Amino acid sequence: MKLKKIFPILFALVATATACDKPVVAELNLFNTSVSVAAEGGKADVYFKTNQNWSIHSDSDWVTTLPISGIASDNQKVTLTVAANPTTSERTATVTVTAGDKSGQISVKQAAREETPRMTISEFRDKKVDGTTWYELTGEIAAIENEEYGNFIIFDETGYVYVYGLCATQRPMGGNDESFSTLGLKPGDKVTMMTLRSEYNGTIEAGGQTPAYFLGKEEGTYRLGRKVASTKAGWMELPATSADDKQDLLIHYFPDGQRSYSAYYDYGNFVSSWVAYPLCAGNIGSGGRTDKFCLDPLLPRSQQAYLPGTYREGNAGKFDRGHQIPSADRLDWRVNIETFFATNMTPQVNELNAEAWAVLESKVRDWAKKSDTLYVVTGCVTQGSDKYALDSDNKQITVPVGYYKALLRLSKGEYSANAFWFENAPDKSTSIPKTKAMSVDELEKKVGVDFFVNLDADTQKTVESADPTQTTWWWSN
Repeated sequence: MKLKKIFPILFALVATATACDKPVVAELNLFNTSVSVAAEGGKADVYFKTNQNWSIHSDSDWVTTLPISGIASDNQKVTLTVAANPTTSERTATVTVTAGDKSGQISVKQAAREETPRMTISEFRDKKVDGTTWYELTGEIAAIENEEYGNFIIFDETGYVYVYGLCATQRPMGGNDESFSTLGLKPGDKVTMMTLRSEYNGTIEAGGQTPAYFLGKEEGTYRLGRKVASTKAGWMELPATSADDKQDLLIHYFPDGQRSYSAYYDYGNFVSSWVAYPLCAGNIGSGGRTDKFCLDPLLPRSQQAYLPGTYREGNAGKFDRGHQIPSADRLDWRVNIETFFATNMTPQVNELNAEAWAVLESKVRDWAKKSDTLYVVTGCVTQGSDKYALDSDNKQITVPVGYYKALLRLSKGEYSANAFWFENAPDKSTSIPKTKAMSVDELEKKVGVDFFVNLDADTQKTVESADPTQTTWWWSN
């Protein structure tokens, strides 16, 4: 009798278990099956409901989704972000939602970009400031000043222009959304954008209060520089380098392949120990300051000072962004850009940078113009410094204790030398006194650098030991 009662109970339990294990039928209901977007791009929301965990993907890289997956919900929203259409044809993409064994598709249609004036940078610069007319502009990126807002310099065969703000999609006035970093742009890339013609304090700009917006890019590489751990180059201006001092040589070139300057970069202090370069009337050139303090394309941002603004105060007050190779030593716009690289900057006391040091820089240019070539080494000394300034990323940039110049003059086959030392302290001298000058040998002992190692030994011994205060030429020219 007990068994007869047990069997019906077991049968009921099995039946219940079988019913519980029956799979749920997937449901997916799309509330939007098509979306239309303007040519300049933008965002659009799509809605659906499903009783399954789901995922979504686009078959085109110009449409992205957020989020990309989720859980069952009766009211799910996904935001589609559509890039600007760089073509003059309508284009379509398909976004697919998958939930269990169900899927649904959303068609994204984007309007064609209207034909707009396409021009060279020189033609763009000649346009008047205009807050309504959009231009298509293409140029190679020379250097990037600000990686958040998209401030950088582009150029083509006709000239250069500063781009003040580039966004991934068209934005309203004052609406820079800091999307520049998502574009993956770097120096050497050729970028195409839509932009207004603007101006700020006399500087011609693409972008401006209404940022430019991205159309497309062509991958490229930075061609005017290279980084080497040490060098055996026979350039006369180069001091000795070492493979063991954890410094690299950053070499920058003129567009024709001739060297412009070499910076011996100290990663620990975020400054170059010295910058060496040949100087003559021919390579000084003509032009003006580009005046945009950019990242050096040879190093990642984390390894150099980031200076879209001036140094921030650290533990020692305010400092200028002081050049080692002066801007005025390379006036052609293409190489003047390179003199504003962060690796050429040091925190320098304003009352030195704008006063006595500027006087010395001007005098060095005068001497160079009266020589066949003047080989220049400008350097700073960080040993013994406990002072620092801050960059825009709050990295601590060592404040040098002093600066020097070592000069080797070549004229009519004859060499002569001079050297100078200045403390990194206020100095408003309007001329260069002989008390600041010394022999190259003396400077070598003071700063621990072996200068002009590519001179032959006999000439080096004679020239570097000579007392420049007793050489009339330096003080009468």
